[in-house]
Amino acid sequence: MTNTVLNVGNSVLTALVAFFLVRFLLAHLGDKQYGIWVLVASVFQFRILLNMGLNSAVNRFVPICLANEDHAGINKVISTSFFFYCCLALVLVCVSVIAYRYIDTWFTIESELVPSARYLVLIVGLCFSAVMPLQMASAVLSGFQRYDIINFALLSTLLLRTVLLIVFLTRGYGLLTVGLLFAGSEIGARLIQLVFVRRVFPQMSISMTRLDLRLLLSMVTYGVNSMLYAVGVLVLAKASSIVIGIFLGTAEVGYFAVALAGVLLLSQIIQTFSQAIKPAASDLGARDDNSRLNEMAALSQKYSLLMLIPAGCFFIVMGREFLMVWVGDAIGDITIINRMAQILAILVVANGLRLAQHSNYVVLVGLGEHRVFGIMMIVNAVLFVTCAVVCLKVFHLGLLSVAWSFSVPMVLISGCLLPVYFRYKRHITFMDNIRQSWYPALRGACPAVVLILVWKYVAPPASWPQLIAVVACAAAMTMASSWIWSLSEIERIRFIRIVAQL
Repeated sequence: MTNTVLNVGNSVLTALVAFFLVRFLLAHLGDKQYGIWVLVASVFQFRILLNMGLNSAVNRFVPICLANEDHAGINKVISTSFFFYCCLALVLVCVSVIAYRYIDTWFTIESELVPSARYLVLIVGLCFSAVMPLQMASAVLSGFQRYDIINFALLSTLLLRTVLLIVFLTRGYGLLTVGLLFAGSEIGARLIQLVFVRRVFPQMSISMTRLDLRLLLSMVTYGVNSMLYAVGVLVLAKASSIVIGIFLGTAEVGYFAVALAGVLLLSQIIQTFSQAIKPAASDLGARDDNSRLNEMAALSQKYSLLMLIPAGCFFIVMGREFLMVWVGDAIGDITIINRMAQILAILVVANGLRLAQHSNYVVLVGLGEHRVFGIMMIVNAVLFVTCAVVCLKVFHLGLLSVAWSFSVPMVLISGCLLPVYFRYKRHITFMDNIRQSWYPALRGACPAVVLILVWKYVAPPASWPQLIAVVACAAAMTMASSWIWSLSEIERIRFIRIVAQL
């Protein structure tokens, strides 16, 4: 639970900084250059396809070796993953050079912005190539459940990067500086994590003699199952920028990315909240403690819903007001703001259903039974891309069609198929799931939902203080009503102990 609190705390801070930077970057770069930044960043997000889920495998194999006090086994895991990532870094360098040459033929980019786009591809690609071998550091720390160190490295580099972005952009620097600072901060965070791996595990030794191809095969076999889900989620989050960049243009990429940003940040918080469940699920699964495992799954989903329901209601009901305050001045067109608010509402509903199942997915990852979840996410992603391409290329529809292409398959799969599969795997009835997770979450969230609806029609917020007041009051009401109507006495005692420890 302490790890979860640390992860969520860091994620909330990251989300707040990211919200600020979207508005800041849009104002200083303009919609077209901001669209190029989103497009290039989205392209290189797909670099996770190269690692075949190895981070997830390291996160699972390290605790197993640690439980057996097998330090030599941990070094095998570290060495094998390190040299594998080094090979992937060389591949990413080649991909970066190819993208540098052909990016203007792949996407609809204004001719005067092509040189900047090419250099940005080279900067981001080469920096991410340097990061690739260092990825194993965060996975190893996660295996040791040292999320405090992971969060320290990420948060310190995030704050430094934010300060430097503000300083340089206000002095007139542009798109390439943004690329250097973002990519450079990734290198810094990974180096900090690597230093702490040495302290947490002094016996660490990376050597070619410890490279184990059989171990690599086992890790990749496990990792591919995790990667299926991660790739599906990545496509759902980033492929929209690529599809829009191909058929519409960089300004539209920026508009859709702004509307999607709130959804992605909500996703980040929920996914971070669920991250610490995986090692606990592995431990309970190894002990064959199915009762506690199902209890953990029910509680995790309940807590996720207590965040999702009020947050989703806020974005749906007050999406237009939120966008006007956040980016209204930078965009300057009320028609575009209204369209973005519609897109935001559509995306929030569909993604909320997926996030409601994310903790269940993490439980299955800990048990090594998550392959079907991954396949369903891949199917979801393929349906999304197919529908979006057809809507834009064949019917020449606009951004709203991309939002519907995103949402309809997700409602079907995440709202219907995934819950049925999880209940089948864990031998949980539909009514048990409602009684243990959904009903108490709805009881705790309903007062905040009513508050947001009344506030919208009585005094719609038109400034940051007013928006913050809505969010603060809704959050306070959710915590109070959840404490009374959603938590059991045992849960209240646990939370009091956690707060006391902090």
